[in-house]
Amino acid sequence: MKFTFAIGLLLIQLPLAADPDLGDHASFAHAMKVETRMVDGAPVVFQYGEARPDFEASEGNEWRSRTNLDGEWQFRFEGQKEERVVQVPHNWEAMEESKFWDQDDTTFENPARFNGAGHYRRVLFCDKKEDRRYRLEFGGVRERARVWVNGKEVAQHEGLGASFSVEVTDELVSGENEVRVKVLRLANHRKGEDGKWREIEGIHTPYPKAPDYWPYAGMTGSVALWEESEVTIRKVQVRTEGNELKGRVVISNRSAKKQEGKITLASSALADGTFERQVSLEPESVRVLEFSETLDSEAGRWSPAEPNLHQLQIRFHGAGEIADGTELRFGLREFGVQGEQLVLNGEPIFLKGVAAYCETEKGAAISREEHREILALAKEAGANFVRLPVRQCDPVVYQLADEMGLMLTGEWGGFWYKEKSMDAQTRDPFSIFQSMGRVAVWDLMNRPSVVLWCTNNECHQFCPEYEPFVKMNRSLVREIDGGMLPVTWAAWHPHFGEPHFEWADVVGFNEYRGAMDSFDDLEPDMKLVREQNPGKPIIIMENGSWAELGRRGKKGQRGTEDWQADLLRRQWEVLRQHTPPLAGYTFWTLKDYRSRKTYTGNRKANGWSGMGMYSEGYEPKMARDVFRELDFTRE
Repeated sequence: MKFTFAIGLLLIQLPLAADPDLGDHASFAHAMKVETRMVDGAPVVFQYGEARPDFEASEGNEWRSRTNLDGEWQFRFEGQKEERVVQVPHNWEAMEESKFWDQDDTTFENPARFNGAGHYRRVLFCDKKEDRRYRLEFGGVRERARVWVNGKEVAQHEGLGASFSVEVTDELVSGENEVRVKVLRLANHRKGEDGKWREIEGIHTPYPKAPDYWPYAGMTGSVALWEESEVTIRKVQVRTEGNELKGRVVISNRSAKKQEGKITLASSALADGTFERQVSLEPESVRVLEFSETLDSEAGRWSPAEPNLHQLQIRFHGAGEIADGTELRFGLREFGVQGEQLVLNGEPIFLKGVAAYCETEKGAAISREEHREILALAKEAGANFVRLPVRQCDPVVYQLADEMGLMLTGEWGGFWYKEKSMDAQTRDPFSIFQSMGRVAVWDLMNRPSVVLWCTNNECHQFCPEYEPFVKMNRSLVREIDGGMLPVTWAAWHPHFGEPHFEWADVVGFNEYRGAMDSFDDLEPDMKLVREQNPGKPIIIMENGSWAELGRRGKKGQRGTEDWQADLLRRQWEVLRQHTPPLAGYTFWTLKDYRSRKTYTGNRKANGWSGMGMYSEGYEPKMARDVFRELDFTRE
């Protein structure tokens, strides 16, 4: 027996026993209610009806209280009766019974291949106070989730691991409270009657087929309960323009009465040190206060060579006392396009990059120090730029890059969309792509390390749906950042089909000349893309090959370290002749990564792809040493 339900114009038929939460539909994205509203003439991103907060704050704030909910949670898979204790942050691939290589076992007895629901549960204690607000903060959940507090559903979420927050003041009670989270991972393969596995084509999902990474599932980030004032500083944004620091303070009044007060800001990076603004907030309202202040002439600028960071103290004073406060760590940097070059703080810069996934042997639920260790490999290899996965990462990644002097992409989705999926994501303003795009730009535009918006990856550029999609990408970014950073994307090919680079500030594309197609195409491709896009900088968003650690052979022997290293040298010999306008190069990848794709032999390696310049155990291959010595600038 089957039942049928309609979502938009799409009809989906599911077996009666199937979980509708696993369907190809946009209901989870719609439930988040992500939208951009103009407040006091400025764009503000709202989610779940609230101005989206900052996720940088941690313990030690005397005006807010953070209860850490990491640690022991009860867990079971759908279909299991018994719960077990797991440590959150958690992804269920980390369970010892996982067999990444066993594609035929998709039951919960093989967590790495299980697609469906996992249930998390824990009890938290709350000393609930009047005139205070409470929200649950999730550092990352993959892929979809439902959240209940004391039996009442408070959120449906879909976000590929991006942080989110939900108001729970009305649901909490003083004393013990139960929090339950149902986490869902959708299948991306289906076994046919002939016994062969085939990819499932989706339309409303974050990626319409199996992605070239491992879709880790679980509560992969930290969890916390925040207690806050009814008047709360939700977000502070800053940007550098010459000798001015410009910014906005987003403040929310969640009480039923009007609030009067003032905002004060203080930083040693400012010429005058401190300043203040009066503010009046109507009941249940959000305000935006804009400021522009002169910088101290001695305040250090941010760059990979000198990643100077400054502190900004923000306070709300009401009724004669400080009611709320927060801190912002920021960098003074200007990044943009100047003719055929990229410029940082007025000086041309070449992005010598690597692509990196944030994972270890145990998966994606990793610590701050494990994130630092991965980024340190990029510095060790001589990179100044890291292309992150086609999704928003843990806030820790951006914080560490700020500290370490690594430039990054800001990304959120658009992985291999085809005609129907591009059309659906373009037409629906609450689609998963548009929702995650607004969230990512809002969250990341403060980060000095984020220098490029990379809006999609290898989408189908051979159809009429492509141009409206990339135009929408650009409009989505510009409605929030106002032109702060250049827009690019990773096109499938620089000139096949219609890549529509007229909508990009930087011409970005992927190429695997010599690995997946003829190396002889590289030089004519570069000449043609320059002719077709005069006056614009070019960046290669992906290029690489694969090698098994320790496997040696002749330069032409595919899969050896010698072949991988020699191909990188040959790429450099061609590409350096095109700088400028070539303004960046990204090697795919920093280290071996887990993937559900099988074209690099990962099925024989427990899911690990061999495309890194380091192995999954951080051991360098020959390509690392070649990359470290490369200088793409022409003398």
